[in-house]
Amino acid sequence: MSGPSVYWEDIPEGLVREGGAFAFDAAAIKRFAAEFDPRPTHLDEAAAGATFFEGLAASGAHTFAAWARLYWELTPGWATQAGTHIRDMRLFRPVRPDDVLSLKLAVHGKRPHPLRGAFGFVEARHVLFNQKRQRVFRIDCTIMIERRPVR
Repeated sequence: MSGPSVYWEDIPEGLVREGGAFAFDAAAIKRFAAEFDPRPTHLDEAAAGATFFEGLAASGAHTFAAWARLYWELTPGWATQAGTHIRDMRLFRPVRPDDVLSLKLAVHGKRPHPLRGAFGFVEARHVLFNQKRQRVFRIDCTIMIERRPVR
């Protein structure tokens, strides 16, 4: 694996990136739920049909994990160090078997790290859409990114 090629200085405020494809299926939803969120709405079609969701749905944690994966795929080479702050996370609609999610990332702010000059923060809104272009998930967060090394 090579080092980063996109540093804090390279990411402009106003940048919008969109893409990716993360597919859900019933087996994956149940596997994830069995380990991390074993509720009937994520494990059993018949039981899920009698819930608010009226059918099998991925857990919010599974949707969050899909977002994390799509973020990495959409930002190759970025010198991302960590997510440091989540201000708002919303789940707009259930993620169903056969849904395919894509990510839209929009950078709306940047600032240098106040104490560690080798890093900066990027403020971004991330929205997941299903294949029908319906919003299913949104997260507003701060990402710490390495600054370009001084040579």
